[in-house]
Amino acid sequence: MASSIYMSFEGLEEIKKKLWEASSEESLKQINQKIIKAGQEHGKSIIARKMPKSDNLEKSGPKRGGFRTVPGQHSIDAIPVDGLKSSNDQVFGFIGWRPANNDENFYAKFFEEGVDQHFAEKNHERPVPSVRKLGLFGKASKEVASFISEMGLVEYQKKLEEVFGSDHQ
Repeated sequence: MASSIYMSFEGLEEIKKKLWEASSEESLKQINQKIIKAGQEHGKSIIARKMPKSDNLEKSGPKRGGFRTVPGQHSIDAIPVDGLKSSNDQVFGFIGWRPANNDENFYAKFFEEGVDQHFAEKNHERPVPSVRKLGLFGKASKEVASFISEMGLVEYQKKLEEVFGSDHQ
């Protein structure tokens, strides 16, 4: 349901060394966090534009035993965005519903991989309708990677100008 993005810049070791010497580790970590957080928000907006939305929220949500559990808001308005994690000078973020997620919009996670129509043994053999696979998160990953790269260039250019001065581009 989610996608990972890995970026590697080659030929920048000398600049990176000067940056590390002139900047604090915390300062560069904050830049990376800003970039990834913006990427998460951008990805969330891409997915929200393409995710199905019912005309009537009262008819949304799973229906069990004759009654419907109506969520407080449409799933496109409740796309989860996890907090950022860091490891070895890299920052990671996650967008979307994890498999174990059971919040009120949990059913939206089924749009990523799709579900075949079947009968649920644990649900008194009631039919479970099929859900068409949309793969929205996978499709958005390329656009998000491009956005993160562009934003990374802008943010690091700002930092380079701060460290080296604007006349050393």
